This record gives sequence, C-alpha cells and structure tokens, in this order.
Amino acid sequence: MAAFYDSHCHMMNLSHPNLTVMIKRTFRDAMPKVLVKLYEKLSALPLVLKLVLWLLLFLPLLFLFTLGVLIGLIVVLFLLISPTRAALIGKFKKKVANIMNLLAVMETDIGDCLIQLEEELRNKFGTKGGLTLHEDSGEEQVYDKIVMTPLIMDFGLKNYKNSNSPYKIRWKPVVAQIEDLCLGIRDYYRHRDAYIKSESSPIPPLFGIHPFIGINTQNYQLKSFPPTEGLTSFLEDLLDKNFREFENDTTPEMRCRKLSERDWSTFNGNIESLGSYHFAGIKVYPPLGFNPWPEKTDGYIDNTEMEMEREKVQYLYEFCIRHNIPLTAHCSSGGFLVDKKYRDFASPAKWAKVLQQKQYEQLRLNLAHFGGVERDDWRDLVAELVLNYANVYTDISYQGVDRKIYGKLKLFFDSKGADRQRLMEKIIFGSDFMINLQDITTYGTYLQYFAETGAFTLEEKEQLCNRNAMRYLYLA
Repeated sequence: MAAFYDSHCHMMNLSHPNLTVMIKRTFRDAMPKVLVKLYEKLSALPLVLKLVLWLLLFLPLLFLFTLGVLIGLIVVLFLLISPTRAALIGKFKKKVANIMNLLAVMETDIGDCLIQLEEELRNKFGTKGGLTLHEDSGEEQVYDKIVMTPLIMDFGLKNYKNSNSPYKIRWKPVVAQIEDLCLGIRDYYRHRDAYIKSESSPIPPLFGIHPFIGINTQNYQLKSFPPTEGLTSFLEDLLDKNFREFENDTTPEMRCRKLSERDWSTFNGNIESLGSYHFAGIKVYPPLGFNPWPEKTDGYIDNTEMEMEREKVQYLYEFCIRHNIPLTAHCSSGGFLVDKKYRDFASPAKWAKVLQQKQYEQLRLNLAHFGGVERDDWRDLVAELVLNYANVYTDISYQGVDRKIYGKLKLFFDSKGADRQRLMEKIIFGSDFMINLQDITTYGTYLQYFAETGAFTLEEKEQLCNRNAMRYLYLA
C-alpha cells in the first residue's frame, strides 16, 4: 500500500530553538496584520525619514493618545458586557493553551512524542486501518504508513551580540539537535511495542522517518579559505560524511530501498557513526542567516566576505545536484527571524537568482510554505518558479491550521487555467508539526482537515501526499 508523506515537520526539544525568537514570533502573529505590515514598512525607512515622520506625527500622536484614553474607557465599559468579555477571554485562553501545548510537546522526549503521535493517529483513524482520505463522492484512500521528514534547523546564533539581554545565547550547536533527534527516532522503534499493542500479531510501526540535516553555510568554511582562529568546521566534510554514497544512486528506486533498509533501532548514540542514508536531504533556513545568493547589497563587511559566502552556497548547490539531494528552504515572511537584515533572504526572489544560473537550474528544491499566506506576491513568484523549473516544488506546510485554506488554494490553482495540472504536480503536503501547535490542537487534527477537505479530489490529495513528495525526495 502507498505511504502518506508529511514532507515538512520538525522534532525538537526545548534546548534546540531560540525560545526568545519563538516568543517574539508568537506576539507578532497575535498582532493585527495591518500593524505588522505598517511596522515593517516604517522599519525599512532611512533614519532621517524616520525622524521627520516622528516630528510630523508628534502633535497628531498627542491627540490620538488623548483619544485613545477615551476609547479605552469605552472599551472597559464594553468589556463589562458579559458575552463580549467571554469571547475575548476565550480567544486569549485558546492562544495561551496552544502555546502551553507546544511547550509541553517540546519538553517531551522525542521518542515518546513519536509514540504518542502514533497512539493518537491509531485512535483517530485505526478503525479503517490507517489514515483515511475522503472525497465528496464517498470514495476513500487508506494509508497504513506515514513517512515523516523531520527538518533539523541550524540555529547557529552568530548574531547574539545584537541581543539587549545581559546574558546572551551564544551558540545552539546543531550537533546536539542531531544527536537528540537520532536518539529519539531510535527509541521510537525500540520502545513503541510497549505502548502500542494488539491482541493478535504485533502492529508494524506507523511511521517511516527520513530526517533532513540542517545546514547554515555561515557556520562553515571551505578548505580553500585562509585558516581562521578557533575550531573550524568544513562544509566539504559535512556533506561528504552524510551524503557521499548518494552519488551512486542511479535510480530513485535504489535511493528508496537504501533509505528503507536503514535500521534506526541499532543507533549507538554516537553521531560519528552516522553516514549516508541516515539523512534524506538538507534543510536551509534563511531567516537564521542562510543567504541563498549573497550580493553586495546584503550587508556584508566587504566584497571578500560576500564572495566567500557566495562560494559556500555554490559548493552546496553543486554537491546537491551531483548527488541528487533534495533541499528544503523556508520561504515565507514568518518564522524564526533572528535579525531583520535576514528578512529578504527568505524571499523567492533570492532563489530566482540561484535558478537563473544555468548550472543550478536542475537543483532539487522545495520552496516551503508556498510563500506564506500573507504574501500574495511571494506565492505568485513561487508558482512561477515551480512551473519553470523541473525540480522545483513547494509545500503547503502550516497553512492547514485553518481548514478554509484548502478552498482558497483551490481558487488559486483554478486561476492558473491551462497550467493548473502542471502546478498541482509540484505541490507537496506538509504539516510543520510541532511548530503548527501554535494554532492547532493536535497533529491528528491537522491531518484530519486535509483528509476531509472537499476542495481537492482524492486523486489530487494522492498527488500532494504521495506522488509529488516521492518525486521531490528522489524516491520515485
């Protein structure tokens, strides 16, 4: 039976991400979108213009402050009305509950988290034999296997000096995250039988897990560069260690077989024992400082620094193409933005510059999040790149926290006319678990929204969660 692919998810604990950035993102997401956009536009203005605007706005602001006090008094009186107060408090409680749920999941051992996810899904979908997709006609498709691709994020945090806090988070070593994830995957396979039992024969694992290693080229050097002080990590060594044998995979079926044969239950806890086929691909995260195409205008100290960063990303792309490695890139205006100068690094316009280089047009790339729900211009450009380049895909991760999004996506796909079918062949399902718990209660609920939507036919759902994903991952 075919497997259901969740091609964009995360498995991490509280020690891995920059929680201060996560908290800032939470408050930012809670703000009215118009205020966020206004703030971003004002932040981009030169200092002189900001001062002029401040002087021009001082008197109106004083008036508005007075008016705001009066409105505030009216609001306080308004909140005394029970139904209004209950609705606002309920919304606030739900947001807080979601954040507490996310933190609870991140505090859970990764292996146990995976076991609990399987328990949830078997309770929700088990009566029909597995995750069941529906069509309005009543036809169904059942999947008894879910393939997850946990994406590791290389936080690095080289900009810690910009923090105003007296104590700084000076590093978030990706090695620790790799080790914790691999141990979690191992423990899922070792211990799930103690929790998931059957009266008859043992139930095979629900999840097949193919993690992506996180790489931020900022945190590495090339061996051709001049020696630097301190401990140096080389990009060539990292890629060679984890993907050397991928070059020998002459067919997707060969890659699929080798990944499936890997036995995580025997992992000894030493990351030095990891090699080819422990990771299925690479994750890059521009808001953390990864620059897809370094240029002089990107704020580098000098041309030498810019050229060195350019050399590193070029080496990465050449290696990925030669070894047929899928590369997933965060491509939305949201996320863990650690420095405002990195904001535009996530733009699809940056990736357009990469793909316009003839030697990189075959890059196997997933522009994740379809540009984000707030940026129609980014979504349009992502769609253009997906249609113009054979190996470029996009996923719809996180967007499904709102079950209405699938109807909106259908309208967008329908607007493409003759290109609709080609575009549908390049869209991949993703959940963005566990990050999506900021706006949804459980992983199973997210999958259920997709399973039940009437916006797509069963054939189209099969494309998104299986065929398209396997082509992107070079598994079919």
